[in-house]
Amino acid sequence: MTWDWPENKPEVYTPHMIDLQFDLVGTTIPAENARLLADALQRLLPWLGENAGTGIQHLKGAETNRGDATLNINRRTKLLLRVPKARVEDMQHLVGQTLDLAGHALQIGRFKTREFTPFANIYAHFVDTGSATEEQFVQDVMRELDGHFLLRCGFICGKPQILQSASGPLHGFSLMLHDVPPHKSLQLQDEGMGRNRLLGCGIFIPHKSIAPVAPANH
Repeated sequence: MTWDWPENKPEVYTPHMIDLQFDLVGTTIPAENARLLADALQRLLPWLGENAGTGIQHLKGAETNRGDATLNINRRTKLLLRVPKARVEDMQHLVGQTLDLAGHALQIGRFKTREFTPFANIYAHFVDTGSATEEQFVQDVMRELDGHFLLRCGFICGKPQILQSASGPLHGFSLMLHDVPPHKSLQLQDEGMGRNRLLGCGIFIPHKSIAPVAPANH
């Protein structure tokens, strides 16, 4: 008979959040759309700001070649929201609604749910810890990983970025975490890192490889 001692069991984490992927119908969006999108969605669902983990991922598009601050979108452009599992039914309220992003109309279609996957490499497009320099940002990340997540893993931060918010510009960096254990990967996706999740900050998604962002060896 083989005993399965508790200390030999893999650690588990059960996420409280889930990703929703909405279809969109529209033609163009403002290039700077994070604040506009957050405001428009909160007008329809005021409770979005009640849970610190609720997030709205940045809308992506292609340059219009018109020299203005707009992006083209197509059927492949999706609205991605990260919400508490208990709120999934409430999200039906968005289906059929039209968002006005500074004169750019976006009609919201049906959505699909997507559970988190425990990838060893996870990536956030923009993390806002409140620090503007890379040195301070790295210290913030190490303190958060070590102090809150009880995790030692590798990470790579990208170039500095600026995001406009109601209170002024936010300074942040992209962040890749690698060699993350499965239960910690789920926790990081569930909770995120830093501030301003509704502006798309600190939202981790699975990434297949660190090769495109890893610094070259000299």
